[in-house]
Amino acid sequence: MHKADPKWVEAAASLLERTHDLFFEQFTKAGFEPQPLRQKLVCVLLGSPEEFAQYLERVRDSAGQPPAGEQPAAGGGQVPAGPKRPVGLGSYSERTNRIQMCDIRAIPRKGDRPGDAARADPENVARIAHEAAHQLSFNCGILTPRGGCPLWLAEGLAANFEFSDAARPFGPLTDNFSPRAGRLKQLYAAGETPPLRQVVTQSPYESRQPGNKGANYVMGWGLFRFLFTERPGQLKRYASAVADRPRNAREALAAFEAAFGPVDELEVGWRQFLKRLSAGGAPAPPSLPAAPAPPAPPAPTAAPPAPTAAPAPPHDVTQPPAPAGSPLPALRGT
Repeated sequence: MHKADPKWVEAAASLLERTHDLFFEQFTKAGFEPQPLRQKLVCVLLGSPEEFAQYLERVRDSAGQPPAGEQPAAGGGQVPAGPKRPVGLGSYSERTNRIQMCDIRAIPRKGDRPGDAARADPENVARIAHEAAHQLSFNCGILTPRGGCPLWLAEGLAANFEFSDAARPFGPLTDNFSPRAGRLKQLYAAGETPPLRQVVTQSPYESRQPGNKGANYVMGWGLFRFLFTERPGQLKRYASAVADRPRNAREALAAFEAAFGPVDELEVGWRQFLKRLSAGGAPAPPSLPAAPAPPAPPAPTAAPPAPTAAPAPPHDVTQPPAPAGSPLPALRGT
């Protein structure tokens, strides 16, 4: 559904399809089991903030509250406040199961020249993939939209489908990183990354406070990538375990440690990840373990001798070697 610049709509549709393909490819390679989509997914694209605000009002009137806006991935000019500013410029609504987005090129931003859309394009494009990852994760069984999913997990997953270069593959098994990676490096260099215990035990209310929300998106990007590339089986179990309901801090910590072990021990590996990130741009995802090769069949035996003839020679049976499992390579752009 759209009422916007046809070129932007076409580009958005193409990126939605790319995100779908990369999402399913990478989650499958990591050992998850994304289920085929049961229905066509809807994205509403609107070309002006006024039309977007009107759409959100209609959504509000039909069911109470409009979808919350997302934290933008890219730095730079923020949309100035004003009486017609909509609540967010793009989001995925679990209630409507729709993506709704406004073309931010139509919004004047402080410091931009009139008509200059170049600065907005990277953020515009990355937001589409971010919201598509939300929608896919809740429609293929990776996450479940029942209110139990921690903010860092849901937003960390989606942020890993943001990118710096739209021409290259993107996602958690690539080295095409979200701009949030740079912010995480800054936090680590300043000694301001919170301990994992604090991140994974925040209540939904605490997570969405203005002072925490942006940092949680950044921490979510890093923590999800760390767990997805280094502990994917445990991450899969954790995502299933927290799906049913929200938890208090004690229950949240227990669920996390049931999947990953003591959080203070995991902190050591997490800090090593951050150190590699800070030192070299971003750590290359390690290869995931290959499945074990099947056991070789028993060796053939010679046929018993015939009573009135010379013993029959044994059959010359050559068993091809069991195929060796190949480690999962990281997807790399060219």
